[in-house]
Amino acid sequence: MLTAAWPPVARVGVRRPLRLARRLPQLGWQPIVMTPEPDSVFRKAPNLDASLSVPDVEVHRVSAFVPSTKLARGLGHLPKFVSKPVNRMIAELLKPDQYPAWTRAAKRAARELEDIQCVWVTGGPFGMFCVGTAVAKQLNVPLILDYRDPWTVDLKRKRIPIGPSRRAIRKLEAKLLDAADAVSYVNTNMLARNVAAFSPGPAANWVVIPNGFDPTDVYVDQPVVNPVPTVVYAGACYGSRSMKPILETLHECKSDLPPLKLKIFGELDPAAKRFLDRHPMPERVAHGKRIPANELAPIMAGSAALLLIIGTDHKTALSAKIFDYLEIDRPVLGYGPIGSDAAALIKNCGVGQWSSDPETLREALFQIALGTLPYRPKKDALRRYSADMMAERTAALLDEVTGR
Repeated sequence: MLTAAWPPVARVGVRRPLRLARRLPQLGWQPIVMTPEPDSVFRKAPNLDASLSVPDVEVHRVSAFVPSTKLARGLGHLPKFVSKPVNRMIAELLKPDQYPAWTRAAKRAARELEDIQCVWVTGGPFGMFCVGTAVAKQLNVPLILDYRDPWTVDLKRKRIPIGPSRRAIRKLEAKLLDAADAVSYVNTNMLARNVAAFSPGPAANWVVIPNGFDPTDVYVDQPVVNPVPTVVYAGACYGSRSMKPILETLHECKSDLPPLKLKIFGELDPAAKRFLDRHPMPERVAHGKRIPANELAPIMAGSAALLLIIGTDHKTALSAKIFDYLEIDRPVLGYGPIGSDAAALIKNCGVGQWSSDPETLREALFQIALGTLPYRPKKDALRRYSADMMAERTAALLDEVTGR
């Protein structure tokens, strides 16, 4: 299992391989995890979380000299107006990122391993696909590429006209897909977009294996009880996933709304930050930095609802956040476009309410304040989104490509 991050690194990309590694041994597969040393590939020191529950599997943390990372880290002492454009230029020159520079070290480490029957590699970052393809070829074993995000179908226009073109990156992706014995995607939309872009033949083994929630990630000794009903949001906000509509609605109805508080643990997007600066609501909104999972879990467990925001350009995305929320067993207040896959999940599983505009959001906030937000979890429907199901489908795919 090749993954760009592994605990104690707390990046969101850790969750899928970690949850699989916990379960695959019971399904006939023993994972051997290979991951870069964080200093080799991360330009900034990543957040660490020692509370993550890690299974007893073999892990190889492989160091390498990655020139672009060394250069980017060396710029850290310079003013931002100097380091930022240089870092942008470095990123644009890479094909597609810094991870292919880790290939030689990964291959060297893989030569020391025995009885490897398959290589499974997850991305993004998609340079990891280059590494996985090279390692699988060296070991002469089947290769599975696992897409947690779309790649070139979502590639943005280059900000500066240097480095490999989008066409060149698309060609690289096509080459890697051709080399794979199977490809898994976390949702049907992602698979469909790649089918349209690359026209795989009838023999191509491309499947959907959704993410899954894992109660193992959460341990709550005692929920944090709040004096008023509290809505909790965990994670970063950004342009297409802005907190601003939530803050605007809270501000508009604050005089009528019964006692209710929104607690945000993570970065606010600029638009939301500006709004909150102009309209502070200390009695309604508390904003703090991210905290470790073991500290956050009791706060979430004591909440009246957990807030999920889906951007208009991510209608088909089931973000990792919703799976984190399902583990906590609290109602989910979703906000985003009508017809979102996340909205369908919340409705089909009976785990909360979806809002798509200020009016429906206001109604849901009143329901939370009054303790009437719908919450009737459906066990059978939820299992479809469990880590158990994700692992069973992955094990079946491993069986298939290896002929077991």
